[in-house]
Amino acid sequence: MTDDLGIGDIGCYGNDTIRTPNIDQLAQEGVKLTQHIAAAPLCTPSRAAFMTGRYAVRLGLGSTGRVQVVLFLGASGGLPANETTFAKLLQKQGYTTGIVGKWHLGVSCRNRNDYCHHPNNHGFDYFYGLPFTLFNDCKPGNSSEVLGDIQQLLWQIFTLLALAVLTVILAKINGLLEISWKMLMFLVSVYILGFLTWYIPFAFLRTWNCILMRNQDVVEQPINLDTLTEKLMKEAEQFVERNKNKPFLLFLSLPHVHTPLFISKQFAGKSKHGLYGDNVEEADWMIGKMVSTVERLNLSERTLMYFTSDHGGDIWISNSQGHIGGWNGIYRVHFFTPNCNGTQACLCHGDIVTRHNPPLIFDVTSDPAEMMPLTAGTDARHSEVLQRVQNAVQAHQQTLVPSENQLSWQNTLWKPWLQPCCGVFPFCSCLET
Repeated sequence: MTDDLGIGDIGCYGNDTIRTPNIDQLAQEGVKLTQHIAAAPLCTPSRAAFMTGRYAVRLGLGSTGRVQVVLFLGASGGLPANETTFAKLLQKQGYTTGIVGKWHLGVSCRNRNDYCHHPNNHGFDYFYGLPFTLFNDCKPGNSSEVLGDIQQLLWQIFTLLALAVLTVILAKINGLLEISWKMLMFLVSVYILGFLTWYIPFAFLRTWNCILMRNQDVVEQPINLDTLTEKLMKEAEQFVERNKNKPFLLFLSLPHVHTPLFISKQFAGKSKHGLYGDNVEEADWMIGKMVSTVERLNLSERTLMYFTSDHGGDIWISNSQGHIGGWNGIYRVHFFTPNCNGTQACLCHGDIVTRHNPPLIFDVTSDPAEMMPLTAGTDARHSEVLQRVQNAVQAHQQTLVPSENQLSWQNTLWKPWLQPCCGVFPFCSCLET
């Protein structure tokens, strides 16, 4: 599974400028699932649906509020422990199961060692990889992406509070205000405590969120992106080699091509599409390495290989070097449209979205940028499609049963007692050699 790869980014679906020979060969020798649709446009809900075969809203992970993905490793929300994953089913059938790469479905619930949301608790015997995801914060020099608007608001509030406290102190010194020094120290202490309460989780996002784990042990904190591809491939290949004589499931969950884009030196500048194209071509090389490993171990005739992306490309994301998100395909129906301009993940909530009734329909095979919605005048079946979509939505809504919101503020906010750490918290730091 790739991360945020658009269907229009690989050769077997029509791209003739980004080289994906290994993925194309899988398609040529196998089956293309042309109506195989992701259940959500963001990582956490789409992966929850993929793991369980159930819509994320049934798992408490289909939030429409401000928070729509797991934002902190030290949070209590995630994939509920009572859900049945395909890994659990295969485990019961005698398969040795492993996941190498990205998880992004939570870690713990009540204490640092309960691992209620961890892959090991969801049917995977072995886990090596990123329990979180790649955010801008994971790449040194990038701006912060997690709740950036809230960070900015808190900075403004606490700047004003700092000026207010400073004014009170100066008034006391100049005899303009009658207040005890004890009360002043109390106000300063409250200010500092309040400031650190929100500042610390954001200031140390890279150290505490961008980590590598082997099973339940943190082995690298923060993560070194320069060696990440090499480590993931080594772990994936070794897992197959260890289990070649028995039934096994390996879920290779690549961090490519999620922003911030990182790249190995051998692929830098090699594609026609800048850093994004380099990233896609490196992902294709990783797929090829796994195919070669299976062939070398004579497992080809009894191994099913399945390739997909967790959801479509982030077509709105760009930076000073140009477009760095993917391109999508097939038809899409928009009940709302995100008003995004830019450089970070676009979450669909509040004023960020424009709602459409009736919904907009796009043929993104011919209109990958989704700029020209279909109408009754351009598509003879437009009215029929709209009616079928609305009927399907009503039927779906009638089957929903309320569940705990795993992405509520209570379950989303950082809790230091849940933070995975190598070393003594809060001095978390280690490097895997």
